[in-house]
Parts: sequence; C-alpha cells; structure tokens
Amino acid sequence: MKMRHLLVPVVLAAAAATLATQQPRGGFPHARHAKLFPTCAGCHAGILSGDSAAMFPTKAVCAQCHNGTDVHRVSWSGPSTHATNLKFSHAEHAMMSAQGGAAAQCVNCHGQQAGRDTAWMHVAGADPSACIACHRHQAPEHLASSADCATCHKPLAEAAGLSGAAIAAFPKPPSHSDPNWLATHAPTNDAQVAQCATCHARESCERCHANADRLPAIRALASDARVAALERDAKPVYFTPASHLASSWRYGHGASARSNTGSCASCHTQTSCRTCHTGELGRDVIQRLPEAKPGRASGVVLVEASQREPLGATPASYAAPTGAALILATARDTVRSAKVRVHPDGFATNHKDAAASGQLNCQGCHQPRDCTACHDGVSTRGNYHPSDFMARHATGAYAQEQNCSSCHRVETFCRSCHQKAGIANSGGVRGVAHTGQPLWLLQHGQAARQGLTSCTACHQQRDCLRCHSSLGLHVNPHGPDFNAEAMASRNKQVCFVCHLSDPLKK
Repeated sequence: MKMRHLLVPVVLAAAAATLATQQPRGGFPHARHAKLFPTCAGCHAGILSGDSAAMFPTKAVCAQCHNGTDVHRVSWSGPSTHATNLKFSHAEHAMMSAQGGAAAQCVNCHGQQAGRDTAWMHVAGADPSACIACHRHQAPEHLASSADCATCHKPLAEAAGLSGAAIAAFPKPPSHSDPNWLATHAPTNDAQVAQCATCHARESCERCHANADRLPAIRALASDARVAALERDAKPVYFTPASHLASSWRYGHGASARSNTGSCASCHTQTSCRTCHTGELGRDVIQRLPEAKPGRASGVVLVEASQREPLGATPASYAAPTGAALILATARDTVRSAKVRVHPDGFATNHKDAAASGQLNCQGCHQPRDCTACHDGVSTRGNYHPSDFMARHATGAYAQEQNCSSCHRVETFCRSCHQKAGIANSGGVRGVAHTGQPLWLLQHGQAARQGLTSCTACHQQRDCLRCHSSLGLHVNPHGPDFNAEAMASRNKQVCFVCHLSDPLKK
C-alpha cells in the first residue's frame, strides 16, 4: 500500500485508526450485563490503580457467577492486545481530572459517540472527538494544526507494534491539503519536529529532500524500516515557489542561488542545474548542492516539455508557469532528452543584442564550440536570412546591419558569388559595382575606412596595392591623424605590406 499522504513533515495528528481497533473490546456483551454491575470498577479494578493485571476480569472472576453449565458457560476470553502509538494512562488521567475539580467519568470517553448515547453499559472504544470535548482549550479538533500530538501519542519510531498498513492508514490532517502546505511545512523549532515524529520518520522527508542529510530537523527524526518500505516506490512531490513563476526568474535566479544555496538544495541537486549550466557560470554554487545518488531523492530535473514521455498528469502540487518551456520531472520519469530551451522563439537569429549587452552570460550554458558552429566564417546554414535576401543584401551589408563575417568568409564566400555575377573586380580600378558614381575612385577612402570588410567581397589586396604602395602610385592611404609609430609598435610587419623598407627611418 502506498502512503500517499506521508509527504513531507509536519503531521500534527494522532492515529485515530489505532483507537478504532480497540472498540469491540473482544466482543464482550456489556449491554447484557447492565443490570448486574453498578460500577465499571467491579470488573475493571485495575483501571484507576494502574494494575495492568487487573485491567480486565479473568475467567475465575466470571466463574463466580457463571457455574459452567450450558446456560452459564463463559465464552469470552478477554480482549486481545492491539498495537497502538497511544501513551494514554487511565490512572494519570483520573488523577489530573480530580485535581482539576471534575472526577473522571468512564462514560465521557467510552459512551457510544453516535448521537452521544451515554446509557449505562452502552460501551464503545474511545473516540478522539471525546478527548476534544475536554481539551478544547488546546485544539478545536483532533487533527488541528494547534494540537499537541505528544500529549497522547508517542513518536512513530517508538510504536514498534504498528504494521506498515496501519501507518499507511493514518488520517491526513486538513492542513496537509492546503495548496501552500509544501511551501510552509518546514518545522522551525523542536516542538514542531516532535509533531512530525508522531506520524513521520526520516525516510518520509528523504523521498523529496535531496539535502535531507544536511537539515537538522530531518536528522532529528528517527529512521524507520516500515516507513522506508512505504516510501520506496512513492514519487517525490515538488511545488513551484512563487518566485519561480516570474518571467525573469530563469535569467535572474543566480543571485538568489548564491545567497541562499541551502534553500535551493531542498529540491535541486547538481544534476538539476547542470541540465542548463553546461558552461562555467555558477560552478562554485552548483558544487555546494548535493549530488544525486542512488537511495537519495533525485531532486527536480528541468526538461523541455515536448521531450517528456506521457506519464499521466503532472503532480497536482506543481503549477506550471504561464508560457514556460520547462517542466518539472524526476529521475523516475522517462525523459527522451535533457535539452532545455530557455530562449524565446527566434532567439537564434536575434541574439546579437542580448549577447552584446551583457544581459545574459552566454558562458553559463554554452561552450565556445556552440558559437563557432555558426560563427566560424564558413557555415552556410539556411533559414537565417528572410526570403529574397540575395536581391537586396548589398545595402544591408554595406551599412553593416549584420556582421556577415560571423557566418561567411567574405573574401572567399562573397567574392566567389560576385565573380559569378560579373560584379567582382578583375583588375580595373573602378569596378563594375561603382559605375554609377563617377568620382568613386576619389571618394572610396571613406567607405573603405568605414567598412573594409565589404570591399573584400569583390576586391583583393592587390587591387589596393596598385595605388597604395611604394611600388604603385604612392597614394598615401593614411588619414591626417595616423600614428605610424603606434601602429608599428603593435605589428611592424603590417607596414611592409605596402612599404619596401621601414618608413620610420626615412
């Protein structure tokens, strides 16, 4: 049986199911003896004294009235022992009631509760609601959050006689059905930890908490093999914190992770983060998270929604962010791919501004090879430019609306196409593309300084050297503010492209 309600602490309730098992009291016909006994103590003398041997009448006591004939044969053999997590003492209760000025009456707890049947010898097992009738000053109902479970119950780990089925049948307090329960259930003091221990063991928490071994509240709970068996096949249940629902959370969660890594570790392991963080960003923070290991909670795994195999409904406690491309999964879910899509549609062709602005740290998720796969000056991947781009790309290329060299090696890719189109320079000084500008030769210097890359789409270096070299027409290509010494100090070999000798020695 799966203990679906044993989520994560705190359970503030007691086990009413264990009380219910005591109600038949061995099937003794109390009502048939109503006229024979004026008090309960006639048969239950040990109740108030605490003498367990005299708690119930023996056969010898019954034989004082029953002589053993067919009519008066005793068939009742006494009540059987029932496993319970109660630590109730009749003697202590009677003493405390007397001290409070109100003598304890058996009928207060053992009268049949349906319709409050308090007729003499109409006996039933104690019901928790009967306890609340006196203890209303402490809790409004049996499973109320304000109830002090330790008053009547011992910790689950100490109730060794309870079976796994009995533990699985523990009632679920109403507080545990609150939508915000998972977000607020963490105990903050020893008293709340003791409340958890009434129905939970350490394994109850370890099902979901990847960092269970680091949390004092969980370590304070005892381990229990029965709970471990119930939790073994139960899936962890996670919720989405309100902060995670913000549209900016995926990009801005780093600050929160650095300042409060322990909070992240309750749901996330190193694997959770490395689903996205394949680069160096956040490595020091990620290393502070627990590792996902066998026998430990797997933590939340982020996967692209389309990559998750249909396994039924997503856990009810998980609220998916509006428009989010990520979903929560666990190691027990079948996932075809760990690919995560955090960027909006069209980002691959429009990421230049975001990358340049520093809004995103690309290294957090990407390796250099992810960029060079496109930005290597060689790739010719399709579907980047809009339709009819070839017919009107000249203006955009000249205005540097896009950096063509990110994907194309202009001196080879562009020139080869321009040569086929008959517009590449083949030795002339004007070029076919500039025939509409009569004074182009005198004006081209400014264009070359603004975008020399666009010139290489049609021209080769030798076209420039025909004029701008010591072997050509000796036309000086340098502007009035050119600092020859500074340029030479960086790379003097560049000077010898146009000059046969060192121009600084003249």
